Amino acid sequence: MAARNDDMMSVLEQWKPNMDKGIAARTADLLNFAAQKKPGRTVAWTQVTKCILGGKMPSADSKSVKDMMGRSSAIRQVLMRDFGRGLDNIPGLGVRATVDSDDLANTQLRRQVKQHEASRQRVIATRTLIKPAEMKDKKLKAWVEQGVGGLLSAHSDRIAKLLLPPGEEPGDKGGPGGPRR
Repeated sequence: MAARNDDMMSVLEQWKPNMDKGIAARTADLLNFAAQKKPGRTVAWTQVTKCILGGKMPSADSKSVKDMMGRSSAIRQVLMRDFGRGLDNIPGLGVRATVDSDDLANTQLRRQVKQHEASRQRVIATRTLIKPAEMKDKKLKAWVEQGVGGLLSAHSDRIAKLLLPPGEEPGDKGGPGGPRR
């Protein structure tokens, strides 16, 4: 594994940062560069942090690495907006920019659809607990019955099944399918 990390670091050292950009934008640029040079390969968060902040290689449990990992959402937004790529954050291994539409669909979109369905199930569970007949606030009651109720009836279990990625069944808890590189 050390050889793969050294190989990736030698590629990352070729990247030239634009210091006029913020941390999230520089990180997205770095991951885009890595995706062009080594498609599908993950970059350890320690390597990302070293390239962006400089200095010596930080430890995986350092505050600077944890802070960098906490910027994932902002990095993902910049990757999507500026490079047309998604972000694949692989716990324990690192992070990478997606390389094509298949990769984006198999990682980021798959994860988002699962999150959407989980959120829908939580809304259903909460709505089930509410007894509109006991509600005093008429506007709130109308929203619960018509707004939320309409949303839930429009998004049926049939539609939820259609949103499942290939090879998955309702209730699967596994992560995105496909090989990891």
